Amino acid sequence: MRTRKPLEYIVRRYDRVAPLYNALEPLFGILPMARRKAVRALRLKPGDAVLEIGAGTGRNLPGLVEAVGPNGKVVALDASRGMLEQARQLVSRRAWRNVELVQQDAAHLTRDQLFDGVLFSLSYSVLPDPRPVLERAWELLRPAARVVIMDAGITETPLRAVLAPLTRLLLQLGPGDPYSRPWEDLASYGPVTIERFLLNVYFVCSVEKPVTPSYS
Repeated sequence: MRTRKPLEYIVRRYDRVAPLYNALEPLFGILPMARRKAVRALRLKPGDAVLEIGAGTGRNLPGLVEAVGPNGKVVALDASRGMLEQARQLVSRRAWRNVELVQQDAAHLTRDQLFDGVLFSLSYSVLPDPRPVLERAWELLRPAARVVIMDAGITETPLRAVLAPLTRLLLQLGPGDPYSRPWEDLASYGPVTIERFLLNVYFVCSVEKPVTPSYS
């Protein structure tokens, strides 16, 4: 099990790499297909409100904005000022008026609204202590809405032995836990749906919040 880095270290690394992050994505094998799968798993509808935790430079924003439509709302949260500055430039270029960018430690997440979906995209494995963040995200989720985690790791791939040295090299560019198993954390909230792809390196896992029966 890899020891997770403190938030201050993570923020410094991402602030430094932020201007180059989008160009570096191919080095990590991050394909647009993975992002589309994550957004699709949220099952958003026009007019919905969605929260992305660890929004980075905003690579998922086009898909999220399209999913919720002009009457919906996207809240994009990240602790890195540098990454959010890149996202802010994207929002400005696209003239999106329904995107709110929030610089905040996800462990101290506070919102007055409920959401129709919460997305962790390549961020759950980076969080210093992800379980309390997941718990707070669950509290902010409406009934019948979904938490979706899209991430990468080498615990389930048949190429684990081959990829381990490369993974150690890539971790010099971006902090994260390649042995993270978020589906185990999600299982405490209900049945988990998992889709694995790209030789089981990448995965999208999700759980739906049950509708609490009302009694009268």
